[in-house]
Amino acid sequence: MGRQPWAVQAPLIREASGAPVLDAQGQLQYRAFEGLLTRAAVSESVKAPEVLGSIAMFSIIYLLLGAVWIYVLNDKIQKGPAPVTVPPAHTEPGELLAAAAGRAAHERSMSEAKSPPDDDRPGGAGGTDGR
Repeated sequence: MGRQPWAVQAPLIREASGAPVLDAQGQLQYRAFEGLLTRAAVSESVKAPEVLGSIAMFSIIYLLLGAVWIYVLNDKIQKGPAPVTVPPAHTEPGELLAAAAGRAAHERSMSEAKSPPDDDRPGGAGGTDGR
C-alpha cells in the first residue's frame, strides 16, 4: 500500500459495478473531502509540552502499577501455596453425607474475605426474613 497522506483514510470512489476508479497513472481515486489528511490532523490547541507531560504522567502511573504488581507477586511467591490437607484413606458414608450437607448449607466461607452473617440484620443468622 505504501505511504499514504491520510490520518483517516477517505473512502474510495467506485464505479456502479463496485470496482474502484483509477486515474491515468493507475492510482486509486479517493473522496478527499471525506478523509483527514495528515497535514490537517495536527492539533493547534495542544502544544508539545502538554503532550510530553501526558506521556510522562502515563509512564509514572504504569511504573507505579508495575512496582505494585512486582510487590504482590513477590509476596505470593514468598508465602508459597496454601498447605494441602490429605483426606483420610477411608471415609465412611456418614462422613460423605455430612460433608455434602455442609457444602449445601454454606456453613463455611469459601474465602477469608467473607464474614459470617450478623444477627442484627432482619432474619438473624439464618438469613431468612421471617416470610
